[in-house]
Amino acid sequence: MSDLRETRKQMFAQMEQKLQEMHPKEEDRMFYYHSSEDRVVLSHAMFLVMSQSLKGKIRQEKCLLLLRQYEEEMLDSYLQDTEEFPTMLHYSNILYEYLPIVINATHDLNKDKDARKLAAIAVVAGGYGGDMPEAMANELLDDMDFFRGKVKCKKIEEKLPQLMDMVEVEIKR
Repeated sequence: MSDLRETRKQMFAQMEQKLQEMHPKEEDRMFYYHSSEDRVVLSHAMFLVMSQSLKGKIRQEKCLLLLRQYEEEMLDSYLQDTEEFPTMLHYSNILYEYLPIVINATHDLNKDKDARKLAAIAVVAGGYGGDMPEAMANELLDDMDFFRGKVKCKKIEEKLPQLMDMVEVEIKR
């Protein structure tokens, strides 16, 4: 088990190094302007809920599947306040920043409607999670809980129509 963790740690260190080379300034990183760690968690929770609606081949994109898996594990550890939480959040952040790179390299955003939608979901979840009013953010974070052993974000699910409207606006840009 420790060999697997060490391999994973090295893989993520390499990915983070590549991101650092591509975006040497901290302020160019996805979650730099989020006011707190909780806001970053909220962006991940929103992305996880919003990306469930994806269809087509994009839904099976390995980077997306891996990101969603890590987000689920991170949210689980966030809710349980485990010692793995900081590491899982860090790994989720790296995968979130890698997602647009992979999507741009493997899909033509001008032709692939589903890839465009995924990119827009990432922008909306990442941006709105950091920018929404404090009271709303706290309400959404406080609502996260477990249902049948899985993390459930009911209030985010209730906001899906509004969030997906924002995604449609982002797609048209």
